[in-house]
Amino acid sequence: MLTLLARRGDPFAQLVINSNQPENAPHLVEQIRRRGRMSAVIGNGWVTADAQIVRDVLRDDRFRTVKPRDRAPFRVIQRMLAKTNPRVLNPVQSPSLLVIDPPEHARLRRLVSRVFTPRAIDDLRNRIREIANTLLDDLNDSPRCDLIAEYASRIPIEVIAEMLGIPHEEIPDLFAFADRGTRLLSTTAPSWSDFQTATTALREFESYIANHIERLRGSGADNSILTAVLHDSDLTDTEVRMFAGLLLGAGFITTTHALGNPVVALVDHPDQLARLHAHPEGWPNAVEETLRYDSVSQIGTRVATETLQIDGHTVQEGSAIFLLIAGANRDPAIFDRPGEFDTTRSNSRDHISFGTGIHDCLGAPLARMELHIGLQALFERFPQLALAGEPTLNNSTLLRGIKHLPVDLGPQGPTRGDHRTPPDSVGGHRRCRARWIHHRHRGAVGKHCVARL
Repeated sequence: MLTLLARRGDPFAQLVINSNQPENAPHLVEQIRRRGRMSAVIGNGWVTADAQIVRDVLRDDRFRTVKPRDRAPFRVIQRMLAKTNPRVLNPVQSPSLLVIDPPEHARLRRLVSRVFTPRAIDDLRNRIREIANTLLDDLNDSPRCDLIAEYASRIPIEVIAEMLGIPHEEIPDLFAFADRGTRLLSTTAPSWSDFQTATTALREFESYIANHIERLRGSGADNSILTAVLHDSDLTDTEVRMFAGLLLGAGFITTTHALGNPVVALVDHPDQLARLHAHPEGWPNAVEETLRYDSVSQIGTRVATETLQIDGHTVQEGSAIFLLIAGANRDPAIFDRPGEFDTTRSNSRDHISFGTGIHDCLGAPLARMELHIGLQALFERFPQLALAGEPTLNNSTLLRGIKHLPVDLGPQGPTRGDHRTPPDSVGGHRRCRARWIHHRHRGAVGKHCVARL
């Protein structure tokens, strides 16, 4: 039915079905907005790009998260779920914080928040700078590279490894789990091959993390966040494994996209980049504007637990409401000139990219830190960075991001001393980097920097 509606020109059906044309998404969202603050969709559901409605629904306890039992809109997914029972932990099934509802959500979030503190996150600041500078050092002799493979994806995976207490020599394995396991998140309608690849990776990760947890319990010397969770919370073994899986599954792909998308926006707006070079104190607000302007999270969904009224419309119990996060972040009722990229915008932080309500992103402060450090370090090191080809977008309606980003790095700029990694630290991490490169050239992860192929 969705396919038929898409052929007839229905913008919501086209948005959902035509995931292989992500460049059309903003235009389709605006068509939906012109239908009104809310409009009906197939199956007794609703769709909205209105920022206030999106915010209200996310905060309303009369709505719940989507569950696996809810009917999937894609026949291919229905067939997969009907014919298989992968029985693996993943970010979109219980006990994941992304999908459980009160009161269980409050219990798990409270236990995790006990160790996921602002101080614990801030303690990672210098480590993130070391990671960014070491990666940039490795690019010094590579005038052209795929920035996603060589930088944007590397920062979050190494930070996640730090949080999980993963040894440096095992980071390539962690990347392989993430790269294959997140295929169910990075595409709207996965192929059968992607489904099998992802579930196999999730099984392997679950086995790996179970052994790693036992290793942490036995060592007692690790100061990672995962160790703190093990020792300072009452989470069950399954919940601890899910916490680790959520860090990897949700933290890797979204942060990779959130680092890649702004590079294109900044290169396409040299006036904004010049302002940041002249006034580097503007980077925190620039990060907020990139999150608003080019949202990674495109669509959220909630299901009504009772019949209620929204903006004069009756939403029946059991009806789904599709929340166009990217559309809300460009709502002209909230943002002046919403389609313009302005790193000095006074209310950029009013975006909803990290959600709101009880399911707001627990890792938002960490993501902001990674984006701030990662982007500023990149453009200070390579101020003349330019695109070397068309970016390749992923084919997902749910998450907008870049899979491959060929760039010409250009000459190095003057380095700000306070952002440099201490020389004695760089050497150790560079040795780990060499092992990473060797592992990847065996074909375990994927494409390497195009200058080195």
